[in-house]
Amino acid sequence: MSADTDVCIVGAGAGGAVAAWALVRRGVHVLLLERGPRFSPSDYETHSPDWEVRSSPLAAFSEAPEQRSYESASGEPLDPRYAHLASRSPTSFAAPPPARRRSFYYSRALGVGGSTLHYQGEAHRFPDHALRLRSERGVATDWPLEPRELAACYQRAEELLQVAGDPENPFKAPRGAYPHPAHPLSAVSRRVAAGASKLGWRLLPNPLAILPVARGSRAACHYCNGCVRGCDVAAKSSVDVAVLPDAEATGRLRVVPRFQATRLEHGPDGRITAVVGFDADGREDRHTARAFVLAAGAVETPRLLLASAGGAHPDGVGNARDQVGRHFMETLYVHRAGYFDEPLETWAGIPIEARIWDWNGAVARDGPPAGFVLGQFAGWLEGPVGNALDGVEGFGRRHREAMRRRFGAGTTLFGIAEQLPRPENRITLSRETDARGVPLAHVETHLDAVDLEVLSHMHARLGELAEAAGLHTLVGQTGAYDTPSATHVAGSCRMGHDPGGSVVDAFGTVHGVPNLVIADASVLPTQGAGDSPSLTIQALALRAAEALADRAQRGEVSR
Repeated sequence: MSADTDVCIVGAGAGGAVAAWALVRRGVHVLLLERGPRFSPSDYETHSPDWEVRSSPLAAFSEAPEQRSYESASGEPLDPRYAHLASRSPTSFAAPPPARRRSFYYSRALGVGGSTLHYQGEAHRFPDHALRLRSERGVATDWPLEPRELAACYQRAEELLQVAGDPENPFKAPRGAYPHPAHPLSAVSRRVAAGASKLGWRLLPNPLAILPVARGSRAACHYCNGCVRGCDVAAKSSVDVAVLPDAEATGRLRVVPRFQATRLEHGPDGRITAVVGFDADGREDRHTARAFVLAAGAVETPRLLLASAGGAHPDGVGNARDQVGRHFMETLYVHRAGYFDEPLETWAGIPIEARIWDWNGAVARDGPPAGFVLGQFAGWLEGPVGNALDGVEGFGRRHREAMRRRFGAGTTLFGIAEQLPRPENRITLSRETDARGVPLAHVETHLDAVDLEVLSHMHARLGELAEAAGLHTLVGQTGAYDTPSATHVAGSCRMGHDPGGSVVDAFGTVHGVPNLVIADASVLPTQGAGDSPSLTIQALALRAAEALADRAQRGEVSR
């Protein structure tokens, strides 16, 4: 029986959409399956004046009970030596810190566009040393490719997304100009930059996949700070507006939203023959193809591989060496929120328009052997409701006067670090199932001594930055110490030359399964020293998709 299409892709996020774009440009016919719906910029709540109290359509779907697909291992006991990291708000500063770490929370967006729907547009090239941690730092592992092999793919991804940035970043490898100059810094970023300068640090413009000028039907950024809620003018280059329309215009791409993939079918030789799942009406369906790309993320991709056990893959597809799900990396973060002594319109701008990369080189500085970055964003003090509920104490006249002083003066300083990969941090299958009868992903992630030290180090640096910048009134903090809230998850199907320690090769092809490619964050061997992974996922997806097309032309994919 002939296949439905040339390539079937599961997941329409950063990796899946870019892989589809690259394939159709090579003349390949692609079917793109996405678990979530297709949103329009007009759907987002920021069009309404009461946006802070409206339900987010992204969250409403992604966090609905019927979409539950993972569970968390029991929280580990907290080390009291790091109690200064405990999460607190104005109403809980006097409360005793918790005894155990809370359950893992995966901040994701289900929909055509995936997590690019709610990401903040950061478009980072990983620093060169992040790909050679074993060779250069004696920790973690090396990637199975050199930085120069990614450079051309990075540039093409930046052009596709129309990234705006400043190429003169001394903490990054030399490069040419971005498609657009960097966005201007807001008043609050300029204040934080002045504070950083006092400490000998540099707050530098962030490369952002956000349009500074209109392009086609997409408007220029209007600096509303609402990127995490979905861009209501399509200025942010989420892949649903920046990548997929061009791919669909070729006539070789069909996007199927609201399809939940539940297992992969495979033949006696181990090659994948079909994706089975449920459509928007709840009917089971299957899609055949000559080759397949998984791009469902670092939690869902290993879940699908493990749930497809049987026949030639008794322990799960790609799991002959017990590597699927291992080396999962969560987000190590610290947030410290507070108020300046004067309004700075902190609600305006772009959420993370600049960063401090001084510790991105890890052991080149004092501190633990894990890289991190610092920065500023509005956080939970962005709008009037957030300020009233979480930043301003008191009642009646006292509360009203405090709101007058504080609204527009509040911000959040943050630190993001890499979690070094460890095999015991992993994704397995639970005994509990979802609404479709598929085992939930069981997320097992713990902090080790390096994690706790880097969290403490970031916490201290943020305190210094707050003092230097004049953010004297600290009103709350949260962090991975006791509140794992992961956005930049990675690993679980990492790439490598040795099948004994990896799941895919340097082009994302699953070891021993030549017609199956993975193109999402699960293939990342390390996290990029605190940088956002989206652009790297997209660069790798370009590389993997084009290699797949080349192999298909040589007859190496189909039997």
